[in-house]
Amino acid sequence: MRKPEYDLLGVWLDFAFNSLVAELNRSLHSVGLQLNHAQFAILQNLFIKDGQSQNEIARRVGKDRAAISRSLNTLEENGFIIRKAVSGSKNGVFLTEKAIENRLKIADVINMAVSKGRVGMTEAEYESGISFLKKIYENLK
Repeated sequence: MRKPEYDLLGVWLDFAFNSLVAELNRSLHSVGLQLNHAQFAILQNLFIKDGQSQNEIARRVGKDRAAISRSLNTLEENGFIIRKAVSGSKNGVFLTEKAIENRLKIADVINMAVSKGRVGMTEAEYESGISFLKKIYENLK
């Protein structure tokens, strides 16, 4: 008899996510970047569109405002971002020179970490997995 879907899918999604997060964190720290995966996700979003509001970042990253605020505070303390008023009481979050200078280093580390997770996987398997996860996301958002 087949196990219930939640027993298979949920467990393996959780295992894969947690393993990838741990590898990302280890890899970032190994090259002297004191970032975690949540901070990395924020930086990635800012690399795509600099000057976002905290609300916009929270929506794009899929985290609540409190979690984003904590990550932004740490990124600001470590010199990766700065908050600036953009209009009235609205602030934008902007990359600093330090973040821009480390962009390629961050990308290389992330690519290396993801490559470790793809060992033994064909390109077709990888693309199928991405398609599968996107479909779940689209169906449930």
